[in-house]
Amino acid sequence: MADEMTREQAVEELARADAAAGRVRRKSRWIATYLAVFGVGFGAVTLLLGLVEPLALRMTIFFVCGPVLVVGMVVWSRRQPAAPRGRLWGWLGTGILYGVALFVGTPGLEGRVEYWLPAAVVVALPLCVAGWREHRS
Repeated sequence: MADEMTREQAVEELARADAAAGRVRRKSRWIATYLAVFGVGFGAVTLLLGLVEPLALRMTIFFVCGPVLVVGMVVWSRRQPAAPRGRLWGWLGTGILYGVALFVGTPGLEGRVEYWLPAAVVVALPLCVAGWREHRS
């Protein structure tokens, strides 16, 4: 039975595993900022799509700012040393609410701040909450 460990060896291995888990958690803290920035970005895009007139200006701003946000965040995330898993609910929530906000708000409510401002906040909320929860964990 050469594979058996002594109690002291087991305690040492558990301490090492705990230290490694702590390092991974510290190195993955960036995800809180990542989620919050994307949440705010989706909220801003929602507001932009609802309030900016004329349509040509709205689409120009959208097709310039949207890719800059996404590409910038993806490049930043690729440079991070570790990433946690399991934040799909924030992405799904924001994506679904974004689609609903656009479906309900266009074309009938374009330019109406009383619709688009709360819609932008609601769209941003799932990713921002995911970022906040990640920050607290």
